[in-house]
Amino acid sequence: MASLVLMLLSVITFGSLVASQSDEYTHSIVHDFSTYKDNVDKLLTDDKAKDFRNDWQLYDYWQRADNPTIRVDAKYDHENVRIKDGALILEQKGWKEGDDKVSMAGIQSQLLNIGYGTFTTVFKVTGDDGGSVASFFWYRDDRAEIDVEIVTRGTSLVNDTMNWTTHPSLDDLGNPIFGATVRVPLDPKFNGTNIREYHEYRFDYSKDNVKYFLDGTLVHEDLRPPLPGGNLQLKLWADGNMWWSGKPSATTVTMSVQNITAHFNLTEEPKPMAARSWWTGYWCDYDGLCA
Repeated sequence: MASLVLMLLSVITFGSLVASQSDEYTHSIVHDFSTYKDNVDKLLTDDKAKDFRNDWQLYDYWQRADNPTIRVDAKYDHENVRIKDGALILEQKGWKEGDDKVSMAGIQSQLLNIGYGTFTTVFKVTGDDGGSVASFFWYRDDRAEIDVEIVTRGTSLVNDTMNWTTHPSLDDLGNPIFGATVRVPLDPKFNGTNIREYHEYRFDYSKDNVKYFLDGTLVHEDLRPPLPGGNLQLKLWADGNMWWSGKPSATTVTMSVQNITAHFNLTEEPKPMAARSWWTGYWCDYDGLCA
């Protein structure tokens, strides 16, 4: 991969859902968090976050370990999401053996019928000492998902990597589908995978393919686009499993998001509720919380 140069997004407007500037797409969600003059700690109630709440729900629910021998209990907490110093902050709190949970953060779009489009964010990850997963993705269900995920250094089998995946990524026998995932190691000396610095992550989703970009450079293309009609999410999480997050970070991890820009079309009918998140069985409501 050639040397990549950080390309910050040029955002033309701040706030809630707006008509797209592109003839190709009918809707947009655009948020430039540098436009906030003040920090916002209470996103659910502060009037300064009204535009944010128009577009986004905050996760707040327990994610109980389905198998305590391989996972630990975790909880998404809406208080782990705030706006500070011109960035949207998602935090995964430091964890140690004996704690009752890993405290995590996540947001999901209010719209549940997002179809084809182009989806971009700029973020960095700092503070980790162990496992954490910073993710930006489109989700319909467990077999229709478009993922950008960073796994920090730790005990995971895929620790210290950047991953671009289109689901399903496994066949009916549980074997990896060729071309579903591209994975590269994180290297602080290589600008494109230094997660301590801001980088632009983008995926373009069409009826023909899914294309993934890092700082404007194409890194992966999958010719198996999922069915449209899903939601957009950002998460910072760990659950202790050795196959992905690994043992949760002992220190607080921060995902700092400078901006989010999405231009897209909608499917005809929204789902009555959001797709189930991971394997928890929890659903999102329209009051800004998932429980």
